[in-house]
Amino acid sequence: MKRRGLRQFAIFRFIAIRFALIGSINTAIDVGLFAALALLWGLQPDRANAISYGCSLIASFVLNRNWTFADARGGIAEQFTRTIVVSLASLLLSTMLVVSLATIAPALVAKFLSLPIMFLWSHGMTRRFAFWRES
Repeated sequence: MKRRGLRQFAIFRFIAIRFALIGSINTAIDVGLFAALALLWGLQPDRANAISYGCSLIASFVLNRNWTFADARGGIAEQFTRTIVVSLASLLLSTMLVVSLATIAPALVAKFLSLPIMFLWSHGMTRRFAFWRES
């Protein structure tokens, strides 16, 4: 029984590390595009965040499906649908955080401040809902 718990923890940690690496790539896409849209093109923070977050969604799905959660249950359409649900909820939360924080800090700082909260939320929801496994 103790070995099974250790094995499950090791698998969870390995998946979390992969998720974090892919999350870093997605964050670079998200923040880079957000900075270009908000700072260079003068788009409002909510619009810039929606566009940048949406673009990073595609990279996130492809990489997570093929590397992090390759043994997850369900076909591509089912997984993509669940990923969209998680991502829309994440987009709403992210946008609310960024807009709220942008009232007290510059938009790009607000975006960076939202990232740790969004990592915890996204990992949990992606693992438990979008790419869940049979026990």
